Amino acid sequence: MRSNIARQAIYNSEQTVVAYELLFREGCHDAFPCVESEIATASVLNDLFSEANKSAKQVSDGLPCFVNFCYESLTQGKTFNYPVEDLVVEVLEDCIADASLYTALEHLKTRGYQIAFDDFIPSSDWLPFLRLADYVKIDFRAQTLNQISQFVCKYRKRFDFKLLAEKIETDDEYHAALEMGFDLFQGYQLSKPERIFFSNVA
Repeated sequence: MRSNIARQAIYNSEQTVVAYELLFREGCHDAFPCVESEIATASVLNDLFSEANKSAKQVSDGLPCFVNFCYESLTQGKTFNYPVEDLVVEVLEDCIADASLYTALEHLKTRGYQIAFDDFIPSSDWLPFLRLADYVKIDFRAQTLNQISQFVCKYRKRFDFKLLAEKIETDDEYHAALEMGFDLFQGYQLSKPERIFFSNVA
């Protein structure tokens, strides 16, 4: 049975799969549909945790699951409904970087959740959030290699997070990320998202 989940592998520097990002898909199309982020997240989490014949460990082969969360889901505490051991909470780039979000993420950290910042671009609003980060995802389509290198040089050693290079689409980008010291890698150069199918066996 086709689910509403696709997964895209996340690799370490030895090109071993160490996690998956779980992505929302709808119907027969394998592209992200035009729906609100909160609806997409709820659908993925429902497929992941709510059905008796499905489990996060089946979907991700027992590896961590990166799942996108929007501002409302985070500030309303909806993340607490899901197992801490299976999730990496991915903060979407269009979230509002305000005190309410910061407090919500602090609460998640105290409960043991890991936090990733998606498509991170340095700004005065977002830089204070780096102390909460377990992962910082840098979109190689959104910034130049020079901009990315400057961020790595300035902030990598000041904070305790892993750097994840995402949307790696060429071999040159992959090797550039390696040379900059990125820990993790994701993108079409390595693997495309794959749709998840579940058996009907409980």
